[in-house]
Amino acid sequence: MKHFFTKLIVVISCFYGTLFLMQSLVDFGLQHTYDDMYNDWNLIFEGKIKEPMVFLGSSRAEAHFDPIIIEHNTGIPSYNLGMPAASLKYQKVKWKSYLAHNHPQIVIQNIDLHALLGKGQPSKRFYIPYYHDSTLYQELQKLDKTVRLEKWIPMSKYRDNEALVYKGILGCFGKKYRLKKIKGHHKHHESWNTDFDLYKKSLKGKPVDYSDAHFSEGFKELKELIADCKKRNITLILVWTPAYYELSALQNPTFLNIKAAVTKMAYENNIVFWDFSNGDFNRNKKFFYNSYHMNAEGVSVFCKQFSDSLNTYLSHPNP
Repeated sequence: MKHFFTKLIVVISCFYGTLFLMQSLVDFGLQHTYDDMYNDWNLIFEGKIKEPMVFLGSSRAEAHFDPIIIEHNTGIPSYNLGMPAASLKYQKVKWKSYLAHNHPQIVIQNIDLHALLGKGQPSKRFYIPYYHDSTLYQELQKLDKTVRLEKWIPMSKYRDNEALVYKGILGCFGKKYRLKKIKGHHKHHESWNTDFDLYKKSLKGKPVDYSDAHFSEGFKELKELIADCKKRNITLILVWTPAYYELSALQNPTFLNIKAAVTKMAYENNIVFWDFSNGDFNRNKKFFYNSYHMNAEGVSVFCKQFSDSLNTYLSHPNP
């Protein structure tokens, strides 16, 4: 019997060791994969994002802030750290990871209802190869209790992600990818699509219902970001980027109430809040590909407006 258990332990140990080795190889491969999913993350952990200004937010930040246009107009190099679908609490994982390896001078935080609502959860695939990083792991396990188990059960984090395993193996052999994003910015050349019409149809003539929404958690995360920047003497600017005006109307009165709350928080903390969600620009469909996101034509116009505001502010830095 003793011989049996000894043999069993050896078999289990070999099996566990094999899985752990395989996971290490896949992790290594993805950590050396510079595609649109992992390029920004790998640069973060390598401490290679040296630009003095960064943009934070969800897909709206990723699509709306073009570092090339902004640097051309302001002379300030920048990098876009926008993360699709992420609310502020998930954006914080990327922000804290970035802050542990890099130090910006200016942070531009895109703010909107989605960011503050707290329901936005990006794909877990963004984080999977980086559980070894103590900052990311610490922040992520606050949001996902399975992370703790996944760290110690080899290959479990890659369940239902077989494509990532394959990509990681290719990464070990130096597989190259063509990046669509430039300095983290995802440019969209699409024209107006049918997304908003379908969304309005789903509302059945009613405004967006926020009766069960809880924005307090989002404001708590925003307050922590403000504290992070103050502690490190980083200039923080909050920006509500453009959205198609009919969407904003459907989001009222919550839309106006939350903007008022952001304005109040910015004033109380002596920071800047710029609201680009009003005006004729937001009424022109040619600048958007859906109600939430601008296309390349809209971004070109907006980034010039943003750059002008930034130049004016930096020459007279008062909120």
